[in-house]
Amino acid sequence: MGAAFPCNKREPGSGCAAQDGIDRGHALFGGSASCIATYPGDWAVALLAFDAQVDVVGPNGQRTIALADLHLEPGSTPQREHTLAPDEIILSIRVPKTEAGRASTYHKIRDRESYAFALASAAVGLTVSRRETVQECRIALGGVATRPWRVPAAEQALIGTRLTDETARRAGEVAFVGARAGRHNGFRIELGIQTVTDALLIARSRATR
Repeated sequence: MGAAFPCNKREPGSGCAAQDGIDRGHALFGGSASCIATYPGDWAVALLAFDAQVDVVGPNGQRTIALADLHLEPGSTPQREHTLAPDEIILSIRVPKTEAGRASTYHKIRDRESYAFALASAAVGLTVSRRETVQECRIALGGVATRPWRVPAAEQALIGTRLTDETARRAGEVAFVGARAGRHNGFRIELGIQTVTDALLIARSRATR
């Protein structure tokens, strides 16, 4: 007996039931005709925001991968989720020290309080001047893409500006430019914008203590 629903991740070439099905929890970014499954994790989203590097080892020796280069978008091969070779394992993860990490947050919105994947999440770090002008900004999205999703355009939109409710909202809007909603998940664009906005304001409160 086969799977209840076709899934190109589980059985390449079988199809993707989510494309024309109930896609409420599926990806707004990074999807393809083969797969729109959302990356479910939280940890890698925060690591991406802070330029983490992954040390791996295999029969051919040790190498270091930027976390930004670890996860793959599905394309036509959604069964391949990362760039590790089949015979490699992760040894360690290194996160560079940065002032933005001192005023950071991970803000996660989900259907229930615990044991649930994110409908939208944002990892944010800031450095601000005494006048609350943004000097450095890091924003990565979770729960909305096929892999951990960094949004450099939203980061740049804040550099040199004063972080207010309005500029935080604008950064959230920039972060979701290019989002592609399906039949049932369009509500998560506005939810994601507000998640980024709230995360930035939380980080601001920590940066200005």
